[in-house]
Amino acid sequence: MRVLIAEPDDFSPEAVALLRRHGEVDLRPVARADLQQAFQEYDVVWFRLAHRIDAEVLGSEPRCKVLATPVTGTDHIDEAALAERGIELVCLRGETEFLRRVRATAELTIALALGLIRHLPAAADSVRAGEWDRDRFRGAELFEKEALVVGMGRLGQIVAGYLRALGMRVRGVDPRPWEMEGIPSVPLHEGLSTADLVTLHVSYTPSTRHLIGPRELEIVKPGAVLVNTSRGGILDERAALEALASGRLGGLALDVLDGEPDVSNHPVVEALRRGEPNLLVVPHIGGNTRESFVKTELFIAEKVLRTLRAATP
Repeated sequence: MRVLIAEPDDFSPEAVALLRRHGEVDLRPVARADLQQAFQEYDVVWFRLAHRIDAEVLGSEPRCKVLATPVTGTDHIDEAALAERGIELVCLRGETEFLRRVRATAELTIALALGLIRHLPAAADSVRAGEWDRDRFRGAELFEKEALVVGMGRLGQIVAGYLRALGMRVRGVDPRPWEMEGIPSVPLHEGLSTADLVTLHVSYTPSTRHLIGPRELEIVKPGAVLVNTSRGGILDERAALEALASGRLGGLALDVLDGEPDVSNHPVVEALRRGEPNLLVVPHIGGNTRESFVKTELFIAEKVLRTLRAATP
């Protein structure tokens, strides 16, 4: 078995050791231009979020049997192209029990909300410039405000628990029932009209693309803060920027952008360059903690080995 770890920075030594007990493991970064060759030379290709995987990079008859990626959202992968070539996708989608122990994205959601309403990036920049203007950065509190969690799956429920611990009144939106008690269900548009904080935790599918669009942003409570740590395509980002510029949205915090990682001409990035206030954007770092990498990479390594064993006659 030959395994390529195509994004090797800070890769879990425990996961590498496990894989090396079963075959050869190479750790080296791969540019998009070299991906097709990688799929021709390795049985397992492992990457995070640096590349969009499509028919072009897979080639027509790849040697690769398993594509591994330690994430839940796979909108950056052409799964139909994988299936046509007999490549199994190994990821974290559906691994609810395991993911209950991975809290990084939930914690970042809270950090983004607090960073936005307390103006932390701008306040820090001000001090760096030698200023000490505390009145300029008067913020708001979450305590006794209302939060709407859109998507009450595993991650949404963790976030709901954190928000409730901060003293917020929390309501949820999801077509499926959830296990968590004390979080009432509410229709999306009703919840948007009264929530001070809206946070998105919805899986990306064609049916959820632009779930929050112009109509929803017209309904949202004036001055509400919106946080998206899910996937960029869930939110109509142009409409959100318009709502922010008009004052309908009081703040917008994003960990994800539609079409990432190619964001050089993205409208949100352009808004940042213009100095749009109350806009906070980070580069998809939700799951990017040492603890989550160790847990997920070891878990995915075990899953890769099980998948290869099942495929061996």
